[in-house]
Amino acid sequence: PRARQVMAPTYSSEHPPKSHELYAASKVIADKCFEQNLAFFRCKDAHDHPAKCLDEGKEVHACVHETLGLIHKKASAEFTSYANCLDAYSLKMDMCRTKQLIFEAAFFSAGS
Repeated sequence: PRARQVMAPTYSSEHPPKSHELYAASKVIADKCFEQNLAFFRCKDAHDHPAKCLDEGKEVHACVHETLGLIHKKASAEFTSYANCLDAYSLKMDMCRTKQLIFEAAFFSAGS
């Protein structure tokens, strides 16, 4: 039998990532988007009105979407397996630890 091809989803404002996908990607997003998140939180600390930080928020969103694309480029099947496990177990990460380790090993060993 032929292996099923896993297609990377296309994320947009109309089709944002689901919570289980964000949970599965959280460690990678934290690493890849650290500077953008830091700038956003610094902006929020400096201003009382949220509208003053829209540009920084857009940078965070752009980084997250770019990172999700990179995840699907480097380890799509492993990511999907891990994300689906989190979905099935109500985001209980301890139930999906093995799939998490497989995903992270595949992602971080794939190089740039």
